[in-house]
Amino acid sequence: MCRHLAYVGAPIRMGELLTDPPFSLVRQSWAPRRQQHGVVNADGFGVGWYPSPDPAGPVEPARHRGAGPVWADETFGELARVITTPALLAAVRSATPGMVGGQSAAAAAPFRRGRWLFSHNGALPGWPDGASRLGWGLDAGVLATLDAPTDSALLWAITVGLLARGKTAAAALTEVIARVEEAGGGRATLLLTDGQAITATAWGTSLCWRRLPGGVVVASEPYDDDPGWVDVPDGSLLIADAAGTAVEPVPAGARPTFTDRSGVDA
Repeated sequence: MCRHLAYVGAPIRMGELLTDPPFSLVRQSWAPRRQQHGVVNADGFGVGWYPSPDPAGPVEPARHRGAGPVWADETFGELARVITTPALLAAVRSATPGMVGGQSAAAAAPFRRGRWLFSHNGALPGWPDGASRLGWGLDAGVLATLDAPTDSALLWAITVGLLARGKTAAAALTEVIARVEEAGGGRATLLLTDGQAITATAWGTSLCWRRLPGGVVVASEPYDDDPGWVDVPDGSLLIADAAGTAVEPVPAGARPTFTDRSGVDA
């Protein structure tokens, strides 16, 4: 299990979201308040952030990741202290039994491809035996080609392929959930952003959102006790940007259509 957070909107100093609040993502790495599976998120961390908007088009986000606990990484705190960004996605990781843990930063979110950042909070049962059911249509040996042999990396590979084929972010995540359910179920709370909007699913783990001046933050759990936090019902799809937030049930009966795989930067 993990804790993760995404923001889009007016430029904000990263520390206001990640390190300064009383129950910040850094504190959630060792004392989460809502996490039901796992206790300490010390098996990796990461943050991806976007430069100031470029009139020429989407800009690929920068990223910093580590294999160990975020509280031991001096660079994370320094970046959060000085960088201002209009959008970010950050996560701290607790490795599920059977997954890579504490060895490589490649297993830590956010995963990145072009302008996209992605994170998965949850676990798929029976890993890696269930990977073939989840990954039908992927190239043979896909696990060996991923930077990290984890369920999160495989979900990201599927998402990348769907986006590359013209699916919207909402349609891509809806299909990923359909595939998870078809393969036997699991916890799959997902965050996806292109720096302009956040698309998320609440699927078996907690998710909430809050409006900020000029922006919106979506997170596993509140980083403070402000009454503006809104819980997302389990089984929901969330789409949010600086102008508004919409939450609706994940469409039932969505059928997977993905047939092969594009490369990913996991």
